[in-house]
Amino acid sequence: MKRLFISLVAALSAISAFGYEPEIRDIGIKVSLDTLGTAHIVEVWDVVVASGTEWYLVRENLGDIRICNLAVTDESGTVFKNEGSWDVDRSISQKAGRCGLHKTSGGYEICWGVGSYGPHVFTVSYDMTNSVKTLNDYDMLHMQFVTDELSSKPQHVRLTLSAPVPLSEENSRIWGFGYEGTTQWENGSVVAESTESFKYNSSLILLLRLDKGIINSPSVQDKDFEQVMNRAMEGADFGDEEDAEWYEMLLGFIFTIGMIWGFFIYPVKRFLIAIGIVKDKNRKRIKKIFGVKRIPKRLEWSRTLPFNAGIQETYYVASHLTGNDDGKFSIIPAMILHLMYEGLIVLKRDVNGKKEFHFNDVASKENLSLSEIELLVLLKTASGSDKVLQEKEFKRWSETNYKEVKKWVNTMRDEVRLNLSENGYLDSGSPNRYEELVFSAEGQKEAMQSLRFRQYLKDFTLLNERYSPEVTLWGKYLMVATLFGMADKVARDMKNMAPNAMVGVPDMAVSDLSDVLLFTNTFRNATRGAYALATMPSGGGYSGGHSSGGFGGHSSFGGGGGFSGGGHGGGSR
Repeated sequence: MKRLFISLVAALSAISAFGYEPEIRDIGIKVSLDTLGTAHIVEVWDVVVASGTEWYLVRENLGDIRICNLAVTDESGTVFKNEGSWDVDRSISQKAGRCGLHKTSGGYEICWGVGSYGPHVFTVSYDMTNSVKTLNDYDMLHMQFVTDELSSKPQHVRLTLSAPVPLSEENSRIWGFGYEGTTQWENGSVVAESTESFKYNSSLILLLRLDKGIINSPSVQDKDFEQVMNRAMEGADFGDEEDAEWYEMLLGFIFTIGMIWGFFIYPVKRFLIAIGIVKDKNRKRIKKIFGVKRIPKRLEWSRTLPFNAGIQETYYVASHLTGNDDGKFSIIPAMILHLMYEGLIVLKRDVNGKKEFHFNDVASKENLSLSEIELLVLLKTASGSDKVLQEKEFKRWSETNYKEVKKWVNTMRDEVRLNLSENGYLDSGSPNRYEELVFSAEGQKEAMQSLRFRQYLKDFTLLNERYSPEVTLWGKYLMVATLFGMADKVARDMKNMAPNAMVGVPDMAVSDLSDVLLFTNTFRNATRGAYALATMPSGGGYSGGHSSGGFGGHSSFGGGGGFSGGGHGGGSR
């Protein structure tokens, strides 16, 4: 009789399941990070159960992560009993209304009983301690929240992550892997969402880079974020080939315009300038800076450094000789020369003879400006984990971190404007906009003095016949020469005059200046390119791209390696 009853129950269960197709209609995940790096996770699974006795989530690759505070409810509001350790080998009725953790060789499975077949909405919440890792340069979370090889293919997944402070591109970077969809910031949170149904091998992996100071996790890893990034990017494809096609079209257009300009427009323009129909320079802006509309071709030279040897104030003048900013960022090599002059960076060669920068962290930063200190930070960041900056390394870094470059440019320009203002070089009624500054009488006097000093640098070799060289000032002379685009010429003159002289710190020899200048120009060019990219419409001109730089956009189906907390399988069992 007992066997007959069991058979009847089994038959009724089969009949009740008949007509149901297994589905995962939607997965909604909310992750809240606390100040210690614990992830408080709430997942809502909208599913149709057609087989098995339980639902389970795979959580492996945990390391020092611990799962705790598990709770499960269903669509009726039933609160499941947390049994702690989960027994997989039980019937559907024995598991109903219960949940727990099943230990495996690779980690744990979060399990609960399905209770019955048909549509269900399960809400499962739990904490994962040490989810955020404290790295040397940044903090990060790299977690697989939805595993691949689920019992059914999810039709839609959306994950929202919040932190103790609002997140944005100002303090974080985000990447999504394993699914077709997007990652972006919304109202201070990170949102990763699928735009297509999952495949059997789809998953959802989120990589989040956080600035220091947001979270203080006790889980410390002695490595830089670049190591995590390099591993995650293996096999990744964010659709950057679309960007490449877009840029190839743009470059082709620019090249065509350049050809037209070079062979037709420019010669015509030069002719019109020669006969006085077209003005070559912004005379109004020149007068507001120099006090005259036309700068003389030659002035009496002066050996006095302009603006009390201020690099930034002189840069404004040097970059506005035509009235408008020339966009050449000559201040970059000048600042790098200053960093070398102060002993903070040293040019060396590797075993193959290639130039590279090494950093001296014990040297004093007392004589540096704010923007010089921030430039030093950018250079160090670009150098990666070995803290040795190769020639092309900054260019590669700036291509994906162009907004960081733009932020630095804005900081530098604000500092230039502030220095000019605080030293009385700006007119009391001058606008605050960088491109509209109006110099005071004293400022115009110093602007002209910078041109007289430029004349001194032009005549440097000839003047040496009458004046003994002030080698102690040569480092500052070279910085100013760099601002005016004359550094190569002045460096050659210095080498001819005193090839064994040292400029600034003992490691900076006059004989090495040509190599130094060539190397620093690569950083100037990289900055120009990155700033141009950052100031294009919509932050780069391609609304869906630049995901590989961590600024949101498309996810990558491949990549994401090195994650914590996930694995393979899950769903109905």
